[in-house]
This record gives sequence, structure tokens and C-alpha cells, in this order.
Amino acid sequence: MVSFRVAGFSDALDWRPTLFQEPIIAQKTCVLCGVLYKKAVGLPCIHTLCMKCHAQCVDEGSACPVDQKPFCEDDVEQLEVPLKYILNRTVACWNAPKGCSFIGPVARLLNHYKECDFNVVPCCLCHSTVLQSDILEHFKNGCSNPQATSLPTDNPATQDLRNVSKAYLEMNKAIGKISKDIISLQSSLKRCSEDVRAEGSRCKGQLEAEASRLTKQLNDLTTVCATELTEGLQILRQAMADYEKHVSKELCVQRVKLNEVLGVVRKSLPSPKPETIYWYIEHWTDLKNEALRNGSKTLNSPKRNMYNYSVTQAIHIKRMGSEVGLGCFMQLHPGEHDSHLEWPFSKVYSVGVIHPKCQSIMISYKVNAGWHKHRRNFLRPKGGSNGAFGARCLSTAEELELDGFIENDTLHVFLEIEP
Repeated sequence: MVSFRVAGFSDALDWRPTLFQEPIIAQKTCVLCGVLYKKAVGLPCIHTLCMKCHAQCVDEGSACPVDQKPFCEDDVEQLEVPLKYILNRTVACWNAPKGCSFIGPVARLLNHYKECDFNVVPCCLCHSTVLQSDILEHFKNGCSNPQATSLPTDNPATQDLRNVSKAYLEMNKAIGKISKDIISLQSSLKRCSEDVRAEGSRCKGQLEAEASRLTKQLNDLTTVCATELTEGLQILRQAMADYEKHVSKELCVQRVKLNEVLGVVRKSLPSPKPETIYWYIEHWTDLKNEALRNGSKTLNSPKRNMYNYSVTQAIHIKRMGSEVGLGCFMQLHPGEHDSHLEWPFSKVYSVGVIHPKCQSIMISYKVNAGWHKHRRNFLRPKGGSNGAFGARCLSTAEELELDGFIENDTLHVFLEIEP
């Protein structure tokens, strides 16, 4: 359970310490200030910066504050976390330090907090902060009941708790405004639809009249041109026949020369496109349940050749409390072309999963092996396979299933290596 602040999502949640239960949320926060912003940038070194910290880093020389690796604006990736993603994340109640056991999605947090049995109130006699459920006993015992949970009135957590009611009202106000905006938008769309139908009827009449006029003009023009074109076409056909014979002979000669040049060029140039392989992992539910029982489950794909390197894909399904995390990796193996390849392996590759309904939707992790040349994972394999390298926690089973990445109990995994 880790506390993070979010910003840019809603007035009710922004800048309030929230106890997130899922470790993956840390990968989306700014590595410098630790705040999860709605909009951020991803550096080539895989670190994430919010827009404010990114601007400061650019002013200081465009280098990552963690590993000091330089970057340019063309290489950074614009990231955006949707509000729906935050509302679906699992968090603990703000009263968790007082004993509340509520754990649920952010969307239910404020409604729960309104009815939470662990809310605190200030004692009007001793001015200490006491659980509302203990206030009567607190008074009966002369404000000295050791079972009453008292907090200093200037505790930062107390101030946060006092602001929750205000946050709840602000969120309800924001939801009401959104409802009004939706109603207004529906009315505007209805008016727009009526205007479009009226304009369509008017345009249809104009187009039919214009089409009739153009048809008459074309018929007249066809009659005039038919006679002149007949003689011209006879002359043109003869000229084209003669020219076709000449061009045919010349093309045969040039085709032979071009094939020779293309053969040389293909041998000297690398493949311009990245190579990609796919792996369909079946029986997802059984694999997930096995990981929950035994703690983890690892699978390796069949060996494939990519740019003459012998590689496999690997996944590691690991139990994380009541959740299951998914890791994706690439692994190098001894191959018959190793003596002719560049070592250490230094290409850029990506591992991840693809949505079955739309292949443009994916969760991926990019690795620049050139930045990890010192690792044994990318040295030339000798006597056995190298260790796998990639994303230890690419996503969780809950996220994959919730976002529709599992279809027919099958997960679609890919590995892409750039030239």
C-alpha cells in the first residue's frame, strides 16, 4: 500500500494523499516529484516526468534526473492517463490509519468516506480529535478515555480529513455540471441533426438539377468530339503500336540491369522495417490460478530467428497479494549465426500484449539493449541460454481482463526488434 498524490483529474481528488493498493501505479508517477499527473512524458530511458518537472529538466540541459541520460524533444513520448483509469484503481480509505478496512475503487471512495465509522470530530472540551463513535465515552470519562483515539489538532492527516467533506461537495457539484453539459449537448445534437436533414434535402435538389444540366452538356460534347476523335485515335493507335515495340525491347534490357542493381542493394542495406513475432497463450485462467496457488508461473515460446539472433519470448505470472502480475521478457539463445553477429546485443526491442479487437491498442515495454551492454543478458550465449530481460510487471491480470485483452481465454503477446 503506497500513498501518492494525483493532479489534473478532478477537484475532489487532486493533491490528496491516496493509499493505492496496486504497485503498477508507481510506474505512471513522475520520478522526480512523485505526483501522478493526467498528462506526462515518457523519456527514452523509460522514466516518466510530469510536464512541470520535464520543463525544468529541459531548462537544465535536457537530461534525465535519475540516470543523467540526455534526451531530445523528438524522442519523448506524450503520455495521458484517462480519468476512468484512476476511478477504477483500488485504494484504501483515508481513515485506514484509524482502523477502517475499506478497500475499493476510487469511484466509491468519497461515498464510502461519507458513511465511514472511523471519521473523527474535535472534542469541544479538550479540543483533541476523537473518533465519532467514541465521543460519548470520551465525555463520560472526563476526556481521558484511553480507548478514544486522539490526534493533535495540528496533525496534517487531521487537516486532510477535514477537507474530505469539502471534496465530496466539490465532486457532487462537478458531477452536476457534467450532467447539465450532457443535457445541453444532447439538445445541440438534436438541433444539429434537424439542420443536417433540412440542408441535405436542399442540397439533393440542387445536385439533381446540376447533374441534369451537366448530363446534357456532356451529351452535346460527346457528339462533337466523337467525329474528331475517330481519326485521331487511328493515328494514335498506329503510333502507339510502333512505340510499344520500341519500349518493350528497351524495358527488357533495363529490367536485367535493374535486377542486378537491386540484388547488390538488397545485400548491402539492412531491413528498413522492424521484425515482429507473435505468441498466443491459451488457457489463461488455468495459468493465473496456478500462479495464485504456487506463487508464480513461467512460460517460454518456441525459438525464433530475428535478424539472425535466436530468441524466445517469455512471460512470468506472479502472485502479488490477492492480485496476479504479468511480466514480459525476451531471451537470447545460442544460434548458428552467432559468429557473424554483433555482440553484445544492442538493438532496441519491445515486449507487450495486443488487444484482440484492435491491434493498435497494446501495453508494451521498450528496451534499448545498447544502454545495458554490461548485463550478461545481452552477451553472446555460451554453453546455454542467457537470462530473460524485459518488464517485470507489465500489467496485472485484473487490468488485462477489465480492459478486454483476454478473449476466448487467450492472451496475445508480441516481440518487436528494430533494425
